[in-house]
Amino acid sequence: MNYKSISGIIGMGYFVIGILIILYNKFFIDLEPKWARILGILFIVYGGFRFYRAIKYIRENG
Repeated sequence: MNYKSISGIIGMGYFVIGILIILYNKFFIDLEPKWARILGILFIVYGGFRFYRAIKYIRENG
């Protein structure tokens, strides 16, 4: 496994963490639903970006 493969897996992890934050309204502490949604969306966006970059790199460089 190279760095970009691991980066893709970590990106999926961020995506899943974002969904869990939205569902359970927790991230080390209890969050208000509004803040849980905001933080969850940020995690989902960052995870998607990281996963996209890893897939793009893997497709270009084999």
